[in-house]
Amino acid sequence: MLKLNELGVELFIKRAKDISPFWDNYDLIIWKKDISGYTSMKGLYRNNSWGMADRISVNNTGVWELPKKYVKYFK
Repeated sequence: MLKLNELGVELFIKRAKDISPFWDNYDLIIWKKDISGYTSMKGLYRNNSWGMADRISVNNTGVWELPKKYVKYFK
């Protein structure tokens, strides 16, 4: 897991261009265009197309824990 504070999440949002991360209150939503989002429970309609969304919530210590597959955006 990649543990980020608020500034780290903001940096992640700026650097990740092929996926489309954005804020939803204090949750980080990572959206990627995918037609299968139309029939999925994780599907989300955004920017006139369907995609898959992962919701990452902040924990009690104020840290967002991102999966390791997103480490490539910090290199």
